[in-house]
Amino acid sequence: MDDDAAGILDPKLLERTVRELVPGGPLLPQRETAEVVAQLREAAETSVDLVLDVLRLPQEQADAARARAAAGPVLVVDRLGWAKATGQSLRAMVDEALPEDGRSALAAGRIPNTLETAAVLAVLSTRVLGQFDPFGGGPHPAGSGRLLLVAPTVAQTEAALGVPPRDFRLWVALHESTHRLQFAAAPWLSDHLSSLLSRLLSEDAALAGPAALGPLIRRLPEILRGEVEILDALTSPATRELLDRIVAVMSLLEGHADVVMDAVGTSVIPSLPTIRARFETRRDAGVGPGGAVGRLLGMDAKLRQYREGAAFVRAVVDAVGHEGLARVFSAPEALPEPGEIADPQLWLDRMAAVADAP
Repeated sequence: MDDDAAGILDPKLLERTVRELVPGGPLLPQRETAEVVAQLREAAETSVDLVLDVLRLPQEQADAARARAAAGPVLVVDRLGWAKATGQSLRAMVDEALPEDGRSALAAGRIPNTLETAAVLAVLSTRVLGQFDPFGGGPHPAGSGRLLLVAPTVAQTEAALGVPPRDFRLWVALHESTHRLQFAAAPWLSDHLSSLLSRLLSEDAALAGPAALGPLIRRLPEILRGEVEILDALTSPATRELLDRIVAVMSLLEGHADVVMDAVGTSVIPSLPTIRARFETRRDAGVGPGGAVGRLLGMDAKLRQYREGAAFVRAVVDAVGHEGLARVFSAPEALPEPGEIADPQLWLDRMAAVADAP
């Protein structure tokens, strides 16, 4: 049996269905399209130094992170390109993480799994501005990955917000480049997340049976982006600790990216306060990821993730600076525990105790 027939998603059907469902986005003159693409690509590269200046990593770690980040491609894509890339990455990651008995049990559900996944990707494609993908794009060195920036959605959003295009494009690139540098600074991080996902799927298959994994598989695009109430997707008590750990890591990464975006400051992005205020207002008023459709998908969970993670990062930075926060990238054991995201002092105390230990 070939790999395409063995997977839990049908790759050809997924690509064909995504192609049919994904909206094309705004039509721009060729010159404007070329300008958006060029500025996004430039912003992605400029962002590397800006992010590293904020992270305050030890020099050797910063140099290694820069090299790892450079090993992965920067892709400026349309909505269809994002959806196809995300579908490929999702399929590869889940097929690797899913237990063999779970994969076999789900073979009969490949068609509905594929169609529902394509539908979710089509909806998300109109909302995603960019994404760092540490898992997709074929073989790559640990700590690298691919950076995707969705040109039509960036252009549409900046026009709706009425903000300077150059500033907004750099602002978006900063967020995704922060993720790029997070994984580059901690080359073990992608394997750590993959391990958590594999344990999650294995645990649920063992407790509820492989057939019960179907609903989870179909919601993985949302779960992996933090855009669904994860505990609504799986309610088995044995999965709660693993789910909480995944949420804690994603909250750290998303909140940290938000803080870095703001830390770069108005000397680099003059309209930064306006962008932040209008972007938040737009989300909270029911437009974009925080809107009515977003809430139906559970995207308000994503907003809480940003805010709780950002509160943790700001508290730690206030106490020990970005240099102290950089410890989270040293080892899996240094990542915040679920309870520590809500109470950063617990993480600070734990790190201090480790430092003081003989």
